[in-house]
Amino acid sequence: MKRIFSLLLALILLLSASSALAAKKAKATPTPAPVAIQEDPADPPEEISRMLDIAYNEWTTVNGKDQGVKNKYTTWYNNYNWGRNSWCAGFVTWCMLEAQIPQITPDEVKEVEEGTAPQPVLHVKASSPGKMTPGYLRMYRISSIPQKGFIVLYGEGSNKYWHVGIVYDVQRLPDGKYRLTCIEGAMKNTVRMFVYDYDASAEKKKNITLVPKEERTEEETKIFTYNTHVKGKKCYVNCFLMPWVPGEPAD
Repeated sequence: MKRIFSLLLALILLLSASSALAAKKAKATPTPAPVAIQEDPADPPEEISRMLDIAYNEWTTVNGKDQGVKNKYTTWYNNYNWGRNSWCAGFVTWCMLEAQIPQITPDEVKEVEEGTAPQPVLHVKASSPGKMTPGYLRMYRISSIPQKGFIVLYGEGSNKYWHVGIVYDVQRLPDGKYRLTCIEGAMKNTVRMFVYDYDASAEKKKNITLVPKEERTEEETKIFTYNTHVKGKKCYVNCFLMPWVPGEPAD
């Protein structure tokens, strides 16, 4: 009798655990699909244009100088010592703050109704790609199509949140490709500009290619390159985070 009772009790506990697990899974929120936006480059709003001018000015002013472990791009985060080559999100947020673009923190965005944004132009004020991205995901502010002023989120290997930069310019090419000009902080511990080709329809980990040599019009310098980021790093575009939305989202 004790053996039967023990078996029945174990069965009840197993069923209860299975039900609880199923309920927990049911509450999980799936990652939203990228927002469908127009494929042609659009003119960004005034605030975003101002932010792009600020990013460009930083690129030219810094001129490849090593920024150290603490710099002005970290001051908004209590001047925290982020270390070398680790302040890419700090640079993005600093440029947004300087342009007076409205900010929402990662904690505040958790209180926002999923799929909505409090303001048309808005940035998630975060200190790392891993903290910045979930806020944009919650607002459904992600895209596979680049636009000026979007934030490019790179992956590298299994790290889907490796690095972020600012899309400064977009040129549409044939066959769903784009030539992107990006300004990025914390690359060789300075601010650099990268130009490369991005294929929106390619397999994600193969969506970045070099600009053909015959189409390269600028001389490469310590602050400008057609190469793809850090030597030995096989990075790719994970998605684009959207501080603004061009036109109306597709149904």
